[in-house]
Parts: sequence; structure tokens; C-alpha cells
Amino acid sequence: MLNFLIGLFLGANVSLFLYACVLAGAKLEKEDYEPCQKKDTTG
Repeated sequence: MLNFLIGLFLGANVSLFLYACVLAGAKLEKEDYEPCQKKDTTG
């Protein structure tokens, strides 16, 4: 039972963290922030 509760707690935290990352990425895309295109790697 304790293992179940620990797993449930950790799983909820991981899913919330991933959801926050998705929201942050969507916010950056809205602001047209594209760091990959600002780099000039052609030499």
C-alpha cells in the first residue's frame, strides 16, 4: 500500500512537471521565440 501511495505521488508530480513544460513551450511559441533560427552555424 505504501508503494502505491509513493508511486501515485511521484507520478502526479512528474505529470504536473511535464504539463508545466508543455505550457511554457506553448507560451514561447506564441511569442515567436525561435532560438534555433537565431544561430548561424553555416560557418
